[in-house]
Amino acid sequence: MKPQIRQRADRFARSLTPLLLTLALALVAALPFRVPYFPPVAPFLVLIAVYYWSLYRPELLPAPAVLLVGVVHDVLGGGPLGLGALTLLLVHGVARSQRSVLLGKSFAVEWWGFMLIAVAAAAVMWLLAALYHVSLIDPLPVAVQAFLTIALYPVLSWLFARSARVLVQEAQA
Repeated sequence: MKPQIRQRADRFARSLTPLLLTLALALVAALPFRVPYFPPVAPFLVLIAVYYWSLYRPELLPAPAVLLVGVVHDVLGGGPLGLGALTLLLVHGVARSQRSVLLGKSFAVEWWGFMLIAVAAAAVMWLLAALYHVSLIDPLPVAVQAFLTIALYPVLSWLFARSARVLVQEAQA
C-alpha cells in the first residue's frame, strides 16, 4: 500500500473513533445485565459520549452520526423509536452551542454543564415517554438514571480524553 493511501486510511479510521466508541456504548447499554431493577435506571452511557464528543470534537461526531447512534440505541433498547435519537440530537446541539462557554474551563465547569444537560435530557425523555404512553410515568427511575449518568461522566470523560490524546499523538508520529 502506498504511504499516501495508508495515511488517508489511517486518518479515516481515526475520524471514526468517536462514532465507534459511542456505538460500542449503545451496544453495552443493550446487554442484558442480570441485576434486578437495573434496566429502568441504567445510566444513559451514550448521552455521555455524545456530550463529550460534541463538546471536544464535534467534527468527528456530526448530527447524522448522532442520529444513527440514537436510532441504534432506540432499536436495541426497545423503547419508543426516535425518543433517544431526538434527545441525543438535542444534547448534541446544546453542547455544540455551549462550546465557547465550557471549553478551556475547569473540569468542574464541564461537569456542571453536563449535569444541567443530563437533567434536562432526562426531563425531556420522561415527558416524551409519558406523552407516548398517554399516562404519567413514575419519575423516580428517570431521576436515578440521570444521577447514575452524571456520576459516571468523570470516568467516561477521562477514557474519552485518553483515547483522543492517543489518537492525536499517533497521528503526529
